Amino acid sequence: MVKTEKPRFDDLINITSDAFNASAEKQEEYDPNTPKMVNNRQSVYRVPLSMIRPDRFQARLILPLELRKDFYSGRTPWNEVVRNWFELARNDRLIAQEIAELTVLGDSLHDTGQIKPVTGQVVNENGYDVFRMLTGERRFWATAIKAVLEGQPTEPYVLALIDNQPTIEKQIAENMAYKALTPVGKARAAARLVLDTHQIHPGEGESETTFFRRVADVRLDDGTKEMLQKTLQMERTYYGRLMKFFELDEKELEIADKSEMPERVLREIMQYDRSLWSDAVAFYASHEGRTYQDVHAFLERRSGNETGRKARIPLDPTTKSARSLRRLLNSIEDLPADDKPGSIADALLGDVDREEARQLVARMESLTAAMKRRLESLK
Repeated sequence: MVKTEKPRFDDLINITSDAFNASAEKQEEYDPNTPKMVNNRQSVYRVPLSMIRPDRFQARLILPLELRKDFYSGRTPWNEVVRNWFELARNDRLIAQEIAELTVLGDSLHDTGQIKPVTGQVVNENGYDVFRMLTGERRFWATAIKAVLEGQPTEPYVLALIDNQPTIEKQIAENMAYKALTPVGKARAAARLVLDTHQIHPGEGESETTFFRRVADVRLDDGTKEMLQKTLQMERTYYGRLMKFFELDEKELEIADKSEMPERVLREIMQYDRSLWSDAVAFYASHEGRTYQDVHAFLERRSGNETGRKARIPLDPTTKSARSLRRLLNSIEDLPADDKPGSIADALLGDVDREEARQLVARMESLTAAMKRRLESLK
């Protein structure tokens, strides 16, 4: 049998460039097995989904753990993965929520067109050209989900830009542009950045969590600290706190990430015995609207530490708060961080949403103004 030679991407560039120049006169049929240039000036291509390989080790993991290994190894095609994804969503609120968001995105891409191309580069794997995606995985899966839901007879494609200088910094910036990373997402982003800076790459068949945990063996140098600050505005002290989250097992990390568990809740859970972590993570994620206080009460009950409240002599709350704040400000120079105010800012804002952060800043500014007015009277 004569072996059919797979077309290479560099040959296709010349072919599709000529086709683009002639497209005003003739509309060619779309070939689902090859990339198709649609904008010669910007090098925008139509790339079929079967040719695309999203980056498995991103800060935001979209595909559920149960489906990742077979998809990224190439054993399960994208359309079968989507059907299996639908089955998982039947019994999992968080997975169903992710599917619903991607379905809405898929409808939007269809109605308004894919305004922003995905990015990546073409590489040869085992004799085949594949598009290794750097950014745009949500657009990839949104397109795939819509195709399966509608039973499209032809293979769908996404618009893609060739990026021959891919960087983890670009990928992280894209992830954060979509929406703020969860605490677990921040930990993955920081770990990936540190590992990439030290030329540490995933091993063959290595799981996501195993790879990220390798960061524990890396000592931060000045260059890496600068990269963390530049890309993630993250100080060394806060980085160390985030790396503690990798003590959770793989499934706990996934649930904490998909439920957007606040950092304060994660730290509270990890203060208790390891045997309670899994149940506490599941408790928080099982019902929308659970709070830090709910999780604390759950852990106290499970650990047998729950006791009746003891009566306490009331204290003046203003004096108590002022003394705590004064102790903090007087001891700020004792902090080990290079950027001492920055490390305090990380601690204050690390586990709150944007609106609460704005309120905290406004209150700090109001307090500073009041102190300055009173300072004048002390002269």
